[in-house]
Amino acid sequence: MSRTIDGEIDLAVVREILSHLKPQDHQEAQELILAALQEINEHFGWVSPEAAELVAEHLETTVNRVYGLLTFYSDFRIEPRGNHFMLLCHGMSCYVLGSQRLVQELKDSHGIGDGETTADGELTVQVVNGCLGICDLAPIVKLDDQFHGDLSPESLNNVIRRAIAAPNAAKDGHGHHASRD
Repeated sequence: MSRTIDGEIDLAVVREILSHLKPQDHQEAQELILAALQEINEHFGWVSPEAAELVAEHLETTVNRVYGLLTFYSDFRIEPRGNHFMLLCHGMSCYVLGSQRLVQELKDSHGIGDGETTADGELTVQVVNGCLGICDLAPIVKLDDQFHGDLSPESLNNVIRRAIAAPNAAKDGHGHHASRD
């Protein structure tokens, strides 16, 4: 993921991404909107209004159509996110086993709630009301590409501190790691 210092997206990179998408007709252009948005979102961590406009222009569609897709799919971000991204599971097992305490700890210790980023730009959190699929480790978070479970408010803060101190932590061959913290 790349960024510029001011958090803005480099539109030259967006144009380069779009230059590889050459639809043969209107139908194919419509099908490529998601591919373009996914690549931009993956590269920058979000899709800026200017990038959305370039996608609409390049694929000859409306900005409303592009924003409809950006807001429909939860994987897309329309605001910049922190250097580290956390999904906090609030599914049934995690909720019963204390995820609400983790949500409160994020507010109390880091000043952030769902969809927010810390003032220093280090951490963005998204609360997921569905299941992240590791119920036996509940409550869990996925921080960057690593799952952490059996969390208390204290162990959550330890996980965050470690991630910020070592942003290039090792991952397994699948890009994911699960641990009890």
